[in-house]
Amino acid sequence: MPSTGFAKALSDGVIVKVVFRKKDGTTRTLNGTTDLKKVPKVDHPSKDGKKADSPGVQRIYDLDIGEWRSVILTTIKKWEPIEYELV
Repeated sequence: MPSTGFAKALSDGVIVKVVFRKKDGTTRTLNGTTDLKKVPKVDHPSKDGKKADSPGVQRIYDLDIGEWRSVILTTIKKWEPIEYELV
């Protein structure tokens, strides 16, 4: 299964490149993390506004566009840890 180890890598603070199928059927590539040390403070989730986690869905911060995204784990085609220069 392509998503094996994905959530664990994110919980370990790894930046990943993930390729997945969106709900509309298109393929998307996302460079992201869940490590709040790598997410601008202004984009940290608030306790009141945080979306509830759904089973089989991983929230991930897209470092290229600066927004949180949801990835359905069963739609992951491939993922890999990457080096990413934070600005």
